[in-house]
Amino acid sequence: MSRRLAAGAATAVITLLTLTASGCGSTGLTAPRLQTSLSSTFANLYVLQQTEQGNPKPSAASLKSQASCQKGGTPDIPQDGSGAWLCQITYLVAGPGYPVIAKYNVDVQTDGCYAADGDGPASVNGSPTIIGPHYAQLINPLSLIDGCFDTT
Repeated sequence: MSRRLAAGAATAVITLLTLTASGCGSTGLTAPRLQTSLSSTFANLYVLQQTEQGNPKPSAASLKSQASCQKGGTPDIPQDGSGAWLCQITYLVAGPGYPVIAKYNVDVQTDGCYAADGDGPASVNGSPTIIGPHYAQLINPLSLIDGCFDTT
């Protein structure tokens, strides 16, 4: 009976070690993948926001949006995996072409989907509503961004 118990315990330990070792590799949830997805999604939603406000419609490409994301707020934390990320998106405003920075608190899930909560400036993403034509209150598409990226 004790040999069966010992054999079962050994099998359980080997299985646990195998599962633990397989989880140590890259998760596919990396800063570059998040940044690429968030940059693109932000640009498309910025175009929507401007259109809904009755402003001239910029092209997503003209914004040249670039996200920079950091997990956990300090560089000593591994920069991959699910959890809380802080992201800044730098983009060019149509016309004068000067850079603007929009900040987001991003919650990344294990499947590569995320929710980015706008953290300013208020005129871009810090308010859940925007003013449209004829002073209509509209939902701000940049206030909360949901997206997903490929983790493979």
